[in-house]
Amino acid sequence: MASGEDPFGCLKLASHECLISQDRRTVCPKCQLSRKYFCYTCYVLVAELEGKVPKVKLPFKVDIIKHPKEVDGKSTAAHAAILAPDDVRIYTYPIIPEFSDPNKVVIVFPGLNALSLEDLSKRQQGLLKGKDKNTAKPHTTTEEGRDTENGREEQLKDTVQDIQKQSEEVREPPVKRQRTEEKLSTPFERVIFIDSTWNQTHRIFNDERLKGLQCVILKDHVTHFWRHQRDKPDTFLATVEAIYYFLREYHDIFVGAAYDGRFDNLLYFFSFMFQIVQKSKQEKDRVKEPKDP
Repeated sequence: MASGEDPFGCLKLASHECLISQDRRTVCPKCQLSRKYFCYTCYVLVAELEGKVPKVKLPFKVDIIKHPKEVDGKSTAAHAAILAPDDVRIYTYPIIPEFSDPNKVVIVFPGLNALSLEDLSKRQQGLLKGKDKNTAKPHTTTEEGRDTENGREEQLKDTVQDIQKQSEEVREPPVKRQRTEEKLSTPFERVIFIDSTWNQTHRIFNDERLKGLQCVILKDHVTHFWRHQRDKPDTFLATVEAIYYFLREYHDIFVGAAYDGRFDNLLYFFSFMFQIVQKSKQEKDRVKEPKDP
């Protein structure tokens, strides 16, 4: 990304003015600890920002399972819980939510039975070959969860290639839909994301309580997270980025209408903090510039 370029410039984001004007720290209304914009342990806004920050409505429920060693203040999972409070819940492992119908739950993770959302919709329509919904095997592989974030390891490369090959074998044209709010039936009601680094994710993903869930993989998206995982590709997304891109892919595939920016504010805090980090880096670079003799 070129210096000064805004990767969020095309999104329909609410004004950051209320965040900019929040020039002092205050206390969380629940735990009374010092916070600037929101409490990343209670998942609530500070009182000064209540009613000024946008809310996002999601088309399904999102469960985030956070590794206990994931630092609360560094994770972006809190962004999603605060901006979509009716639909997002965060659990700290070993706590895992109970599912009344596991067949209506997917986990974003490149497991052995993983499908893209596009292939999931084709299977729903009976167009996908070689992937019967009743023959999914329990997970036995590993992943970071979704990076922090969300990615694919070398050992899963063959699995991803197989999935892509199966997609190419589908010759039937997709079902045509009018560009209205007409929707394809969604084969899931809950989506699980793992909030962890890649090296920490194995323990959560291999938990017996998550076995048998349908794995879903995202397309490759470049992260703009300022805390990049060492030695990992730039397609390892921050938690809130992964949720956002899942929603975008969901909308493109399962909703008939053109995307109207309805989920963009899920990146409201993320985009603001990105700008702060970029500005800080630019100022540091200017200080380091050699002065004329």
